[in-house]
Amino acid sequence: MAGRDGADGNRRRLVVMGGAVGAFAAAAAMATGSAPTAKADIDSLLDPIIQPLITSLSDAVAGFDPAAGTDVTSFGDSVLASLNALDPSAAASSAAEPAATAASSTSDATAAAATTTDSSTSGTYDVPITVAEYTEPTVQATVDGANNTLLVDTGSSGLVVPWQDLGSNDFSALENLFTLGSPAGISESGYSGGVDYLYLSYDNVPVDYATAPGTSALDTTTPIDVEILSWPTSSTAPSSFQAFLADDQVTGILGIGPTGTEPGTSPLEAAGFTGVTVDVPTGYLVVSDTNAGTPIGLAVSGAPTPTSDLTETVTNSAGATVDHASVSDDVDSGGVYGTIPSSLGSVPVDDTISVYDGTTELYSYTVTDNGAGYAPSVLPAGDTVSGVTSIDSGFAPFDEEPIYIDYPDDTLTFDSPPS
Repeated sequence: MAGRDGADGNRRRLVVMGGAVGAFAAAAAMATGSAPTAKADIDSLLDPIIQPLITSLSDAVAGFDPAAGTDVTSFGDSVLASLNALDPSAAASSAAEPAATAASSTSDATAAAATTTDSSTSGTYDVPITVAEYTEPTVQATVDGANNTLLVDTGSSGLVVPWQDLGSNDFSALENLFTLGSPAGISESGYSGGVDYLYLSYDNVPVDYATAPGTSALDTTTPIDVEILSWPTSSTAPSSFQAFLADDQVTGILGIGPTGTEPGTSPLEAAGFTGVTVDVPTGYLVVSDTNAGTPIGLAVSGAPTPTSDLTETVTNSAGATVDHASVSDDVDSGGVYGTIPSSLGSVPVDDTISVYDGTTELYSYTVTDNGAGYAPSVLPAGDTVSGVTSIDSGFAPFDEEPIYIDYPDDTLTFDSPPS
Protein backbone atom coordinates (compact mmCIF):
# COMPACT_ATOMS: atom_id res chain seq x y z
CA MET A 1 0.00 0.00 0.00
CA ALA A 2 1.04 3.57 -0.46
CA GLY A 3 -0.08 6.90 0.86
CA ARG A 4 -2.39 9.11 -1.16
CA ASP A 5 0.66 10.66 -2.77
CA GLY A 6 1.20 7.34 -4.53
CA ALA A 7 4.69 6.77 -3.17
CA ASP A 8 5.90 3.33 -2.19
CA GLY A 9 4.79 2.01 1.17
CA ASN A 10 7.36 2.38 3.92
CA ARG A 11 6.94 -0.75 6.02
CA ARG A 12 9.19 -1.49 8.95
CA ARG A 13 8.86 -3.90 11.82
CA LEU A 14 10.24 -3.25 15.26
CA VAL A 15 9.87 -6.11 17.72
CA VAL A 16 9.09 -4.80 21.20
CA MET A 17 8.97 -7.78 23.50
CA GLY A 18 9.74 -8.43 27.15
CA GLY A 19 8.25 -6.01 29.65
CA ALA A 20 5.96 -4.23 27.23
CA VAL A 21 4.16 -7.43 26.31
CA GLY A 22 4.35 -8.73 29.86
CA ALA A 23 2.69 -5.65 31.28
CA PHE A 24 0.02 -5.76 28.61
CA ALA A 25 -0.58 -9.48 29.07
CA ALA A 26 -1.03 -9.05 32.81
CA ALA A 27 -3.47 -6.22 32.27
CA ALA A 28 -5.39 -8.19 29.67
CA ALA A 29 -5.63 -11.17 31.98
CA MET A 30 -7.11 -8.96 34.69
CA ALA A 31 -9.62 -7.49 32.25
CA THR A 32 -10.72 -10.76 30.69
CA GLY A 33 -10.77 -12.82 33.86
CA SER A 34 -13.63 -10.95 35.51
CA ALA A 35 -17.28 -10.11 34.95
CA PRO A 36 -18.25 -6.88 33.15
CA THR A 37 -17.01 -3.95 35.21
CA ALA A 38 -19.48 -1.75 37.02
CA LYS A 39 -18.99 2.02 36.90
CA ALA A 40 -17.64 2.05 40.43
CA ASP A 41 -14.97 -0.50 39.47
CA ILE A 42 -13.60 1.39 36.47
CA ASP A 43 -10.81 2.84 38.60
CA SER A 44 -9.47 -0.59 39.52
CA LEU A 45 -9.75 -1.79 35.90
CA LEU A 46 -8.11 1.25 34.36
CA ASP A 47 -5.03 1.58 36.59
CA PRO A 48 -3.37 -1.77 35.80
CA ILE A 49 -4.25 -1.62 32.10
CA ILE A 50 -3.71 1.86 30.73
CA GLN A 51 -0.83 3.16 32.80
CA PRO A 52 1.62 0.23 32.39
CA LEU A 53 0.84 0.13 28.67
CA ILE A 54 1.44 3.86 28.22
CA THR A 55 4.75 3.69 30.09
CA SER A 56 5.94 0.63 28.17
CA LEU A 57 5.02 2.13 24.82
CA SER A 58 6.65 5.43 25.73
CA ASP A 59 9.93 3.64 26.44
CA ALA A 60 9.66 1.67 23.19
CA VAL A 61 8.81 4.64 21.01
CA ALA A 62 11.56 6.80 22.49
CA GLY A 63 14.03 4.16 21.35
CA PHE A 64 13.52 5.11 17.69
CA ASP A 65 11.79 8.51 17.92
CA PRO A 66 12.34 10.49 21.15
CA ALA A 67 9.89 13.19 20.07
CA ALA A 68 7.16 10.63 19.53
CA GLY A 69 7.91 9.08 22.91
CA THR A 70 7.03 12.31 24.67
CA ASP A 71 3.59 12.25 23.04
CA VAL A 72 2.73 8.65 23.78
CA THR A 73 0.02 9.61 26.25
CA SER A 74 -2.16 10.58 23.28
CA PHE A 75 -3.08 6.88 23.12
CA GLY A 76 -4.85 7.18 26.46
CA ASP A 77 -6.41 10.59 26.00
CA SER A 78 -9.53 9.54 24.09
CA VAL A 79 -9.99 6.48 26.30
CA LEU A 80 -9.76 8.57 29.46
CA ALA A 81 -12.20 11.09 28.00
CA SER A 82 -14.75 8.35 27.35
CA LEU A 83 -14.30 6.90 30.81
CA ASN A 84 -14.57 10.34 32.35
CA ALA A 85 -18.00 10.70 30.77
CA LEU A 86 -19.05 7.53 32.58
CA ASP A 87 -17.27 8.16 35.87
CA PRO A 88 -15.21 11.38 36.12
CA SER A 89 -13.72 10.40 39.48
CA ALA A 90 -12.41 7.12 38.07
CA ALA A 91 -10.61 8.78 35.18
CA ALA A 92 -9.22 11.47 37.45
CA SER A 93 -7.88 9.01 40.04
CA SER A 94 -6.36 6.93 37.25
CA ALA A 95 -4.49 9.92 35.86
CA ALA A 96 -3.13 10.68 39.32
CA GLU A 97 -1.73 7.21 39.91
CA PRO A 98 2.02 6.71 39.32
CA ALA A 99 2.66 4.65 36.19
CA ALA A 100 4.31 1.28 36.61
CA THR A 101 7.68 0.98 34.93
CA ALA A 102 8.07 -1.91 32.51
CA ALA A 103 11.34 -2.92 30.87
CA SER A 104 11.33 -3.22 27.10
CA SER A 105 13.77 -4.30 24.46
CA THR A 106 13.91 -3.60 20.74
CA SER A 107 15.56 -5.21 17.76
CA ASP A 108 15.42 -5.12 13.98
CA ALA A 109 14.33 -8.74 13.79
CA THR A 110 11.00 -9.52 12.17
CA ALA A 111 8.34 -10.96 14.46
CA ALA A 112 7.41 -14.54 13.57
CA ALA A 113 4.36 -14.66 11.32
CA ALA A 114 1.31 -16.45 12.64
CA THR A 115 0.52 -19.77 11.00
CA THR A 116 -2.67 -21.07 9.44
CA THR A 117 -5.57 -20.74 11.85
CA ASP A 118 -8.56 -22.10 9.91
CA SER A 119 -7.33 -24.62 7.38
CA SER A 120 -10.82 -26.08 6.99
CA THR A 121 -11.95 -23.04 5.02
CA SER A 122 -12.54 -23.87 1.35
CA GLY A 123 -14.83 -23.07 -1.54
CA THR A 124 -15.45 -19.88 -3.49
CA TYR A 125 -16.73 -16.69 -1.89
CA ASP A 126 -17.79 -13.45 -3.58
CA VAL A 127 -17.13 -10.43 -1.38
CA PRO A 128 -18.59 -7.21 -2.90
CA ILE A 129 -16.04 -4.47 -3.65
CA THR A 130 -16.89 -0.77 -3.61
CA VAL A 131 -14.43 1.78 -4.98
CA ALA A 132 -14.09 4.94 -2.89
CA GLU A 133 -12.24 8.11 -3.90
CA TYR A 134 -11.89 6.73 -7.45
CA THR A 135 -8.91 4.54 -6.52
CA GLU A 136 -9.70 2.82 -3.21
CA PRO A 137 -11.19 -0.72 -3.44
CA THR A 138 -13.01 -1.54 -0.20
CA VAL A 139 -14.91 -4.43 1.38
CA GLN A 140 -17.04 -4.76 4.50
CA ALA A 141 -16.13 -7.07 7.38
CA THR A 142 -16.68 -7.50 11.09
CA VAL A 143 -13.46 -7.75 13.08
CA ASP A 144 -14.11 -9.41 16.45
CA GLY A 145 -17.76 -8.34 16.03
CA ALA A 146 -17.06 -4.69 15.11
CA ASN A 147 -18.12 -3.44 11.66
CA ASN A 148 -15.27 -2.13 9.52
CA THR A 149 -14.69 -0.85 6.00
CA LEU A 150 -11.38 -2.27 4.80
CA LEU A 151 -9.08 -1.11 2.01
CA VAL A 152 -8.17 -4.09 -0.22
CA ASP A 153 -4.40 -3.82 -0.50
CA THR A 154 -2.37 -6.27 -2.57
CA GLY A 155 0.80 -4.34 -1.75
CA SER A 156 0.89 -5.45 1.89
CA SER A 157 -0.04 -8.43 4.04
CA GLY A 158 -1.96 -8.29 7.28
CA LEU A 159 -5.30 -7.00 8.54
CA VAL A 160 -4.64 -3.73 10.39
CA VAL A 161 -7.28 -1.78 12.33
CA PRO A 162 -6.99 0.98 14.94
CA TRP A 163 -8.01 -0.06 18.44
CA GLN A 164 -10.77 2.58 18.36
CA ASP A 165 -12.52 0.62 15.58
CA LEU A 166 -12.93 -2.54 17.65
CA GLY A 167 -16.14 -1.13 19.14
CA SER A 168 -18.87 1.46 18.71
CA ASN A 169 -17.16 3.83 21.16
CA ASP A 170 -13.76 4.10 22.82
CA PHE A 171 -14.84 2.34 26.00
CA SER A 172 -16.36 -0.69 24.24
CA ALA A 173 -13.40 -0.78 21.84
CA LEU A 174 -10.97 -0.87 24.77
CA GLU A 175 -12.93 -3.64 26.43
CA ASN A 176 -12.96 -5.64 23.19
CA LEU A 177 -9.24 -5.08 22.79
CA PHE A 178 -8.50 -6.70 26.12
CA THR A 179 -10.88 -9.59 25.52
CA LEU A 180 -8.51 -10.59 22.70
CA GLY A 181 -6.11 -11.75 25.41
CA SER A 182 -2.35 -11.51 25.37
CA PRO A 183 -0.84 -10.10 22.17
CA ALA A 184 1.76 -12.11 20.31
CA GLY A 185 3.99 -9.04 20.11
CA ILE A 186 4.29 -5.32 19.56
CA SER A 187 5.70 -4.03 16.27
CA GLU A 188 6.13 -0.77 14.37
CA SER A 189 5.21 -0.01 10.78
CA GLY A 190 4.24 2.87 8.54
CA TYR A 191 3.32 4.13 5.08
CA SER A 192 4.84 7.02 3.19
CA GLY A 193 2.53 9.93 2.80
CA GLY A 194 0.83 9.01 6.06
CA VAL A 195 1.77 7.98 9.56
CA ASP A 196 4.02 5.61 11.44
CA TYR A 197 2.37 3.49 14.09
CA LEU A 198 2.77 0.86 16.79
CA TYR A 199 0.53 -2.17 16.72
CA LEU A 200 -0.26 -5.28 18.74
CA SER A 201 -0.42 -8.64 16.94
CA TYR A 202 -3.14 -11.15 17.82
CA ASP A 203 -3.79 -14.67 16.57
CA ASN A 204 -7.13 -16.43 16.02
CA VAL A 205 -9.47 -13.43 15.82
CA PRO A 206 -12.95 -13.84 14.23
CA VAL A 207 -13.11 -11.92 10.95
CA ASP A 208 -16.34 -12.28 8.96
CA TYR A 209 -16.64 -10.79 5.46
CA ALA A 210 -19.86 -9.48 3.92
CA THR A 211 -20.61 -11.70 0.92
CA ALA A 212 -23.02 -11.25 -1.99
CA PRO A 213 -26.70 -11.96 -1.20
CA GLY A 214 -27.59 -15.61 -1.64
CA THR A 215 -23.96 -16.79 -1.49
CA SER A 216 -22.03 -18.60 1.22
CA ALA A 217 -20.87 -16.59 4.21
CA LEU A 218 -17.12 -16.14 4.60
CA ASP A 219 -16.39 -16.49 8.31
CA THR A 220 -12.73 -16.88 9.24
CA THR A 221 -10.43 -16.92 12.24
CA THR A 222 -7.16 -15.20 11.41
CA PRO A 223 -4.35 -13.04 12.79
CA ILE A 224 -4.92 -9.28 12.99
CA ASP A 225 -2.80 -6.26 13.89
CA VAL A 226 -4.30 -3.56 16.13
CA GLU A 227 -2.84 -0.05 15.88
CA ILE A 228 -2.50 1.53 19.32
CA LEU A 229 -0.31 4.58 18.78
CA SER A 230 0.54 6.69 15.73
CA TRP A 231 2.38 9.84 14.76
CA PRO A 232 2.64 11.82 11.49
CA THR A 233 5.66 11.34 9.23
CA SER A 234 5.73 14.97 8.11
CA SER A 235 4.14 18.32 8.82
CA THR A 236 1.64 17.77 6.00
CA ALA A 237 0.75 14.17 6.88
CA PRO A 238 -2.47 13.14 8.64
CA SER A 239 -2.28 13.57 12.40
CA SER A 240 -3.16 9.97 13.24
CA PHE A 241 -3.62 6.52 11.75
CA GLN A 242 -7.39 6.98 11.86
CA ALA A 243 -7.10 10.25 9.96
CA PHE A 244 -4.84 8.55 7.40
CA LEU A 245 -7.48 5.87 6.86
CA ALA A 246 -10.28 8.43 6.76
CA ASP A 247 -8.64 9.97 3.67
CA ASP A 248 -9.44 6.67 1.93
CA GLN A 249 -12.91 6.41 3.52
CA VAL A 250 -11.92 3.21 5.35
CA THR A 251 -11.36 2.13 8.95
CA GLY A 252 -8.74 -0.55 8.32
CA ILE A 253 -6.40 -2.14 5.78
CA LEU A 254 -6.92 -5.66 4.42
CA GLY A 255 -3.45 -6.59 3.19
CA ILE A 256 -3.99 -9.62 0.93
CA GLY A 257 -0.49 -9.81 -0.52
CA PRO A 258 1.42 -13.00 0.33
CA THR A 259 2.73 -13.18 3.89
CA GLY A 260 6.10 -11.47 4.01
CA THR A 261 5.08 -8.29 2.20
CA GLU A 262 4.58 -6.70 5.65
CA PRO A 263 3.43 -5.72 8.11
CA GLY A 264 1.79 -9.00 9.21
CA THR A 265 0.21 -12.25 8.09
CA SER A 266 -2.06 -12.29 5.03
CA PRO A 267 -5.48 -13.09 6.58
CA LEU A 268 -6.93 -14.99 3.61
CA GLU A 269 -3.77 -17.04 3.22
CA ALA A 270 -3.80 -17.73 6.96
CA ALA A 271 -7.44 -18.82 6.72
CA GLY A 272 -6.38 -21.65 4.43
CA PHE A 273 -7.08 -20.20 0.99
CA THR A 274 -4.51 -20.59 -1.76
CA GLY A 275 -5.66 -17.72 -3.94
CA VAL A 276 -7.76 -14.57 -4.31
CA THR A 277 -8.89 -12.47 -7.29
CA VAL A 278 -9.33 -8.71 -7.10
CA ASP A 279 -12.08 -8.33 -9.71
CA VAL A 280 -13.07 -4.68 -9.62
CA PRO A 281 -14.73 -4.70 -13.10
CA THR A 282 -17.41 -7.11 -11.88
CA GLY A 283 -17.37 -5.71 -8.34
CA TYR A 284 -16.06 -8.63 -6.29
CA LEU A 285 -13.13 -9.85 -4.27
CA VAL A 286 -13.30 -13.52 -5.24
CA VAL A 287 -11.77 -15.73 -2.56
CA SER A 288 -11.06 -19.10 -4.15
CA ASP A 289 -8.36 -21.72 -4.57
CA THR A 290 -8.56 -21.48 -8.37
CA ASN A 291 -8.55 -18.67 -10.90
CA ALA A 292 -11.89 -18.64 -12.71
CA GLY A 293 -10.74 -15.96 -15.18
CA THR A 294 -9.08 -16.17 -18.58
CA PRO A 295 -5.36 -15.36 -18.28
CA ILE A 296 -3.93 -12.77 -20.66
CA GLY A 297 -0.58 -14.54 -20.64
CA LEU A 298 1.49 -16.78 -18.41
CA ALA A 299 1.41 -16.26 -14.65
CA VAL A 300 4.07 -13.74 -13.63
CA SER A 301 6.43 -14.89 -10.89
CA GLY A 302 6.54 -12.80 -7.77
CA ALA A 303 3.54 -11.42 -5.89
CA PRO A 304 2.80 -8.64 -5.49
CA THR A 305 6.12 -7.55 -7.06
CA PRO A 306 6.87 -9.67 -10.16
CA THR A 307 10.49 -10.75 -10.38
CA SER A 308 10.31 -11.05 -14.16
CA ASP A 309 11.86 -8.28 -16.23
CA LEU A 310 9.02 -6.01 -17.27
CA THR A 311 8.96 -3.03 -19.61
CA GLU A 312 7.00 0.17 -19.13
CA THR A 313 6.36 2.24 -22.25
CA VAL A 314 4.86 5.62 -22.97
CA THR A 315 2.81 6.12 -26.14
CA ASN A 316 1.65 9.57 -27.19
CA SER A 317 -1.85 10.46 -28.34
CA ALA A 318 -0.82 9.78 -31.96
CA GLY A 319 0.04 6.19 -31.09
CA ALA A 320 3.84 6.54 -31.33
CA THR A 321 6.04 5.05 -28.60
CA VAL A 322 8.08 7.90 -27.16
CA ASP A 323 9.96 6.22 -24.30
CA HIS A 324 10.39 3.01 -22.32
CA ALA A 325 12.10 1.71 -19.18
CA SER A 326 12.91 -1.65 -17.57
CA VAL A 327 10.90 -1.96 -14.38
CA SER A 328 9.99 -4.21 -11.50
CA ASP A 329 6.34 -3.54 -10.76
CA ASP A 330 4.69 -3.56 -7.34
CA VAL A 331 1.16 -4.47 -8.47
CA ASP A 332 -0.50 -2.58 -5.66
CA SER A 333 -4.27 -2.11 -5.42
CA GLY A 334 -3.68 0.30 -2.53
CA GLY A 335 -1.13 2.33 -4.47
CA VAL A 336 -3.56 5.09 -5.53
CA TYR A 337 -2.12 6.68 -8.73
CA GLY A 338 1.13 4.72 -8.73
CA THR A 339 4.63 5.78 -9.79
CA ILE A 340 6.74 5.93 -12.94
CA PRO A 341 10.55 6.04 -13.37
CA SER A 342 12.28 9.40 -13.44
CA SER A 343 13.64 8.45 -16.87
CA LEU A 344 10.11 8.76 -18.24
CA GLY A 345 9.64 12.16 -16.67
CA SER A 346 6.26 13.78 -16.13
CA VAL A 347 4.09 12.06 -18.74
CA PRO A 348 1.68 14.49 -20.45
CA VAL A 349 -2.08 14.13 -20.23
CA ASP A 350 -3.51 11.84 -22.94
CA ASP A 351 -0.30 9.79 -23.17
CA THR A 352 -0.74 6.07 -22.53
CA ILE A 353 1.37 4.09 -20.07
CA SER A 354 1.65 0.34 -20.73
CA VAL A 355 3.44 -2.45 -18.87
CA TYR A 356 4.64 -5.55 -20.76
CA ASP A 357 5.95 -8.96 -19.81
CA GLY A 358 8.00 -9.66 -22.90
CA THR A 359 5.60 -8.95 -25.76
CA THR A 360 2.46 -9.51 -23.67
CA GLU A 361 0.73 -6.34 -22.51
CA LEU A 362 -0.31 -6.81 -18.89
CA TYR A 363 -2.15 -3.52 -18.54
CA SER A 364 -2.26 0.07 -19.82
CA TYR A 365 -3.94 3.33 -18.90
CA THR A 366 -4.19 6.87 -20.20
CA VAL A 367 -2.91 9.75 -18.10
CA THR A 368 -5.69 12.19 -17.22
CA ASP A 369 -5.90 15.22 -14.97
CA ASN A 370 -9.41 14.84 -13.56
CA GLY A 371 -10.33 13.28 -10.24
CA ALA A 372 -11.30 9.95 -11.78
CA GLY A 373 -8.12 9.66 -13.85
CA TYR A 374 -4.50 8.67 -13.27
CA ALA A 375 -1.44 10.87 -13.01
CA PRO A 376 1.37 8.76 -11.51
CA SER A 377 4.08 10.28 -9.33
CA VAL A 378 7.59 10.44 -10.75
CA LEU A 379 10.17 8.49 -8.77
CA PRO A 380 13.38 10.25 -7.66
CA ALA A 381 16.22 10.33 -10.16
CA GLY A 382 18.65 7.43 -9.83
CA ASP A 383 16.12 5.22 -8.05
CA THR A 384 17.24 2.08 -9.89
CA VAL A 385 19.05 -1.19 -9.24
CA SER A 386 21.05 -2.57 -12.18
CA GLY A 387 19.11 -0.28 -14.47
CA VAL A 388 15.74 -1.55 -13.23
CA THR A 389 13.34 0.76 -11.42
CA SER A 390 10.82 -0.59 -8.92
CA ILE A 391 7.54 1.15 -9.69
CA ASP A 392 4.09 1.01 -8.12
CA SER A 393 1.24 0.13 -10.47
CA GLY A 394 -1.33 2.00 -8.45
CA PHE A 395 -5.00 1.13 -8.83
CA ALA A 396 -5.03 1.49 -12.65
CA PRO A 397 -4.65 -2.20 -13.68
CA PHE A 398 -7.27 -3.33 -11.15
CA ASP A 399 -9.76 -0.87 -12.59
CA GLU A 400 -9.67 -2.56 -16.00
CA GLU A 401 -9.10 -6.29 -15.40
CA PRO A 402 -9.21 -9.03 -12.73
CA ILE A 403 -5.87 -9.96 -11.13
CA TYR A 404 -5.38 -13.31 -9.37
CA ILE A 405 -2.85 -13.95 -6.59
CA ASP A 406 -1.68 -17.56 -6.16
CA TYR A 407 -0.20 -17.86 -2.66
CA PRO A 408 1.65 -21.21 -2.88
CA ASP A 409 3.11 -20.47 -6.32
CA ASP A 410 3.86 -16.81 -5.48
CA THR A 411 2.48 -15.65 -8.84
CA LEU A 412 0.19 -13.02 -10.30
CA THR A 413 -2.14 -13.70 -13.20
CA PHE A 414 -3.62 -10.85 -15.22
CA ASP A 415 -7.00 -11.92 -16.60
CA SER A 416 -8.90 -10.68 -19.64
CA PRO A 417 -11.46 -7.98 -18.79
CA PRO A 418 -15.07 -9.21 -18.67
CA SER A 419 -16.88 -8.81 -21.97
